[in-house]
Order: sequence, then C-alpha cells, then structure tokens
Amino acid sequence: MHTNASLAQSGVLSDPNTFAEYLTFTLTDEQPNDAIVTVAEAWVGTERSIRQKDPESRLSITIGVSAQAWAQLLPDHETPIGLVPFEELHDGDRTFPSTPGDLFFMIKSERMDLNFQAAKYLKQSLGGIADLIEDIQGFKYLDNRDMIDFVDGTENPIDVERVEAVLVGDEQHAYSGGSYLTIQRYDDRQEMWDAQTTEHQEKVIGRTKMDNVELDDDAKPEWAHNNKSKVEEAGEEIAMFRQNRPFGNAMEHGTMFVGLARSPEVVATSLRQMIIADDNGDYDRLLDFVEAKTGTNYFVPPRAFLEDLAE
Repeated sequence: MHTNASLAQSGVLSDPNTFAEYLTFTLTDEQPNDAIVTVAEAWVGTERSIRQKDPESRLSITIGVSAQAWAQLLPDHETPIGLVPFEELHDGDRTFPSTPGDLFFMIKSERMDLNFQAAKYLKQSLGGIADLIEDIQGFKYLDNRDMIDFVDGTENPIDVERVEAVLVGDEQHAYSGGSYLTIQRYDDRQEMWDAQTTEHQEKVIGRTKMDNVELDDDAKPEWAHNNKSKVEEAGEEIAMFRQNRPFGNAMEHGTMFVGLARSPEVVATSLRQMIIADDNGDYDRLLDFVEAKTGTNYFVPPRAFLEDLAE
C-alpha cells in the first residue's frame, strides 16, 4: 500500500527549487518544557506567513529532528525506529565526519529573498532554545549541474516511485508520511578536478559531461560515482531522493547532499560503499576531488504531527 503523499511535509517530495537555504541548529543547554511547541509554531507560522506573500514562489520549509533532540524535546513520543546519530566513517585518507546538528530546516523557493526572510524569522523564533551554527544558501546552477559541471540528481525517482522510496509507511504507523534525512556538505577541490581530462571526469562520475548520458557498462569503471553510490538488494536498486544543491562562490564552493529515504539504511549503505574500498581497492573516486565537511541524520516528521504540536 502506498503511503498517502499528503501526509508529508510539503518540501519532502517536491523537486528542488531554484533557491534553497539550509539551517543547522544546536539546542541550548536548558530547554523549557514546551520548547517543541515553540519549534513547531515557528515552523508552521513562518512557512504560512511568508509563502502567502508570493504563492508562485512555491516556498516550503522542511524540518528534521536529530536523535539527541528527539530525546530532549519529545520524551513522551517514541523515537522513530531508524533515527540514530550519523556514523563517522574513515578509510585511507577519506573521512565522512559526524558533526553537530539537532534541528535542520530546508527552506526552498523560487525567491532567494523570501528564503532569507524565513531563515531570519526562524533564527529569531528559536532564540533561547537553539543556536544557529550553519546557514548555507544553495541555488540551481545551469541545467541542474553541480559546481564541477555535471548534472546532479539524474536518477532520482519520480511520482509513485518517489513516494515509495521516501515516505515511511505502515511499518511505523505513528510516523507514516515521515522520512529519514541525511545531510552532508561537500567542498570541491576545483583545481584538482579541472586538471583532469574530460574523459577521466566522465569515468569518475559514470556519465557524459555534455549530454548527461550514462556510460556503457564496458566503459564505466567499478569506481565510478554512480556505481559506488547505487544501493541494490537482490539485484534490484533501492532508491533514495536527492535534493542536492550547489552552494558558494568562485573562491569556495561545493554541494549540499540532501538525501531522503524511507529507511536511513539506504543512505548509510550508499555512503559506506562510497568511502570504504572493496576487495579490489575500489572506492568512489569522486572522493578524490570533493571533501565532506559535515554529516548529520534527522527524522522529518509527518506534517500533521508538527501541526498538532503547534496547536
């Protein structure tokens, strides 16, 4: 049975917008008993009031809660089954760090100014409850390319397949319509990347650069990014939904990895395959040219769950 898509927060299933803003908060040392009410009210009120200023901007705000924050803010609600802290991973000189983050907000719309206004109001509303420790502004680059000039998100599921891949179903009935979210911020090693031939870059990604066509199996190495990041079970691919966006400027830039899945193990498996070399010594060679700076896990509750808290 398919989970009803209407149960989800509005930004969970929708495609990435032209502009996005990613806010990471950590909780302060002492919380009032009704802190989660303040958080839910801030989410509901900010999204509603700013979206109505320009409905065509399609503004949405998605909120995720970490395992630590869930225990602190929602002690009377069962922790979602798969909600665990991000596991730090190392292999060779490659590292996926685990970094602080208790509440995460993804604001996206067609207007950068509305995103900023929403971010400003959220920071003000959560004053005394949570500190804003990172504010990253993402944007659409060319035809949905990342800053190393390859199209990103080509293999995202769509329609019913997206709902099935992303939303929790009857296996966690109380949280049906929720989703598990993993966030990583990657910085590009642009000069190293630019020094590679186009042919090598295409082998690293597993797709052609100009027209975004997947390389034939006999031309694509095992260490290609789209090989190593793909999760399969019994020969069938298990999908996730990537809402990635580039960020930065000409001096420093990279990609915000925004991975949503029905089970957090899908993204975790993908990351392990990418970073840990297999028996042949192969790992995701894209990691030679990008560096993960952050790593956090969250649960994105169903919309009604948060709205009930805000009432």
